[in-house]
Amino acid sequence: MAEKYGMLPTEILSRGSTMDLFVFNTATMAKVRAQKKQAGESIADTYSQEEIMDKWKRVKGDGKE
Repeated sequence: MAEKYGMLPTEILSRGSTMDLFVFNTATMAKVRAQKKQAGESIADTYSQEEIMDKWKRVKGDGKE
């Protein structure tokens, strides 16, 4: 993440929030998933819809920890 945005890792740690990391990770996984689908590879190791919804509910406070 630091390399992509031209920041030092310590800057990301001091200025970034958990939501920043969550969004970055989600976007990265979506990109990996799309690349795998395009290449005809298995996407079984990427997030399922249920996992994404569970994470969203936890972030929003609507789910269980």
